[in-house]
Amino acid sequence: MQSEQQAISPRILILVTGVGLVIALLLVELLFRGVMYLSKPVKWTDRPVGYFMPDPSRSLQERTVMGKNPGVLRVSVVGDSFTFGPNMQLADTFPKKLEGFLNLNNDGIPAEVLNRGHSGYSTVNEVEVVKKTLGESPDLVLLQITLNDAEPHILSAKERRELFEAPYLKSRFFRVWSSLGFLLGRLHNNKSRNAYIEYHSKFFFKEETLKAFQGAIHTMHEMCRNKGVPLAVILFPLFDFPIDERYPFTKVHSQIESVMKAQNLPFLDLRRAYQNIPHDRLQVIPGQDSHPNEIAHRIAAERLLAFLVQNKLVPQSNNPRIIYPQRRAHLGRRASQGRIWNLSLRPLQDPEYFQKQKHEKKRKKEERASNLLRNKSISNGSNSKH
Repeated sequence: MQSEQQAISPRILILVTGVGLVIALLLVELLFRGVMYLSKPVKWTDRPVGYFMPDPSRSLQERTVMGKNPGVLRVSVVGDSFTFGPNMQLADTFPKKLEGFLNLNNDGIPAEVLNRGHSGYSTVNEVEVVKKTLGESPDLVLLQITLNDAEPHILSAKERRELFEAPYLKSRFFRVWSSLGFLLGRLHNNKSRNAYIEYHSKFFFKEETLKAFQGAIHTMHEMCRNKGVPLAVILFPLFDFPIDERYPFTKVHSQIESVMKAQNLPFLDLRRAYQNIPHDRLQVIPGQDSHPNEIAHRIAAERLLAFLVQNKLVPQSNNPRIIYPQRRAHLGRRASQGRIWNLSLRPLQDPEYFQKQKHEKKRKKEERASNLLRNKSISNGSNSKH
């Protein structure tokens, strides 16, 4: 028997092992494709079929406006793609949602909110946009900030691919061997995630880029002050990550807030407005484009309105007075306007607001149950005496 085993050629062993490995890999590939086919969801989309823009604009959603009619409240929103609203219509962006809110009262001052968002612009680039929009006679300038606003230059498509993408995974080889492509894609995603976090964090802590960011904010503030126009700042989170305790940019938000406090600028951090909402529900194209969608823009406009009211940056006559009862049923029909604004701002001011609300509800429930048991025992005791 030993002689029979020794008679097996090493070449045959290698061949048999190789054939077995190929068969195993083929089985894995077939099984993977079968699982992917069966679990593939039905394709559908609620994205617009067309993306309509004013002619001949390519960098602005809204046409340039020069003259302002007398008695009009004009707010100019300067920002990057989060203001611009890629893959969204102009009417769905938060500046236009805000415009609608400011025009709800019959006796309010006619308001117009101009969308001056330029995709890809950093805060340094936006200095010129602020200078230009001040020539349009705004009554208020809002500066929108995203976490890549301190980058020294706009990333080219090539630089973005090198930083965050893996072009080799799109090759025909991995279309054929899809299970290996899937595995390598998961490994790359983890590496890319870390690179993405590092990229969007470092510029606000590097002396050179932080100073450039601070200088741009100071220049904008001075330009607005010289024109007698208030400047306020709003900060969006990034919707690539869950906006809860796992959100990786909390320190960056704090750093940006400290810059605004040093400039004594009204500042609104929108991160808490989206807390615990599934982040893919807020993306304009889930899994492909993490810019804020219509839901995120509407939430931003609501919180921004409350912020403007609290800081007295809009006339009292433009604060919406009528609020649909079903949307504030827990307040009662006679809830004051001030109480409603305070409640809408509270989640922004207190990061533990929702958690505290949850604990408070649990405490009240336990208290009611305890009172019920106590009353029942007292009732039983009085009955036993009789």
